[in-house]
Amino acid sequence: MYNGARQFNVNVYFKSAWALYSSDRTTPLGQPATDGPYGFSGKKYTNEKQDVHIISALKKWALGFFQQNNVGESGNGKQITLKNASKQAGDFDVCAKILQVFELDQYTNELKLRDASGEVFYTLALNVKFPHLHQGSVVRIRSATYDETSTNKKVLVLQHFSNIMTFISTSSLAAKLSKISDDRAPEKAALKSSLSMLPVVLTEVDKKHQGLQMSSLHDLFHGPAQTATTFRTCFYVTKAEPSDVAESVVCYDKKTKKTASAKNGKGDLVHRMQFLAKDVST
Repeated sequence: MYNGARQFNVNVYFKSAWALYSSDRTTPLGQPATDGPYGFSGKKYTNEKQDVHIISALKKWALGFFQQNNVGESGNGKQITLKNASKQAGDFDVCAKILQVFELDQYTNELKLRDASGEVFYTLALNVKFPHLHQGSVVRIRSATYDETSTNKKVLVLQHFSNIMTFISTSSLAAKLSKISDDRAPEKAALKSSLSMLPVVLTEVDKKHQGLQMSSLHDLFHGPAQTATTFRTCFYVTKAEPSDVAESVVCYDKKTKKTASAKNGKGDLVHRMQFLAKDVST
């Protein structure tokens, strides 16, 4: 027992091995789950006859237990709401929904979080350590601290020993927190402030495209040929042309399918702009 919570410790000695199985339909990384492990030590794994029945029973138990209990809600007694984060002297745990994921560079994501208290916080998560996080996920963050130095937004600081846990699809706690809606107040305030708070995202794509995975500009233009016709991407606009906003409105002739100056041209008035775009892959 540690801090009133039961701990399970495993000592992996020489010639010992481990294997990880998913009780959900998908693995934590999003691949379809199979009867075998999605991760294991060594070059291969083996299943003995009794292992199949043990694993099957554990999967069934896990799905039912998470559905009937709010697993991860109280934890080791250090869990708080984000509203009380600034009052904590040491580290703490939180359960929250990821509202947005910003890819700052190829190594780091910035997560926008909100919990049942309604507070919005941000934290940095390494891609290598947490590759399974995505927008809309409900997570439990283990061992975070409040950043007292941040002035333009509320930030949680993670240490090298901090962890971020996701929930399986049957989790009743995740279902409850997944109903939390986004709050764009911090972004709207940032646009009016002289302090930089990039990136700022105020709009959402259509519902039929919200399930699309993010594709990098490198994959779109320099990767293998794509069979799909619609993609979802996120990039920075470093320059917009024309520089004169008045010139971004032109006349479009439907018959000739050509554009002309809005001053002398004939046809429908349309907007035409060109962006010089960049993301972390380019």
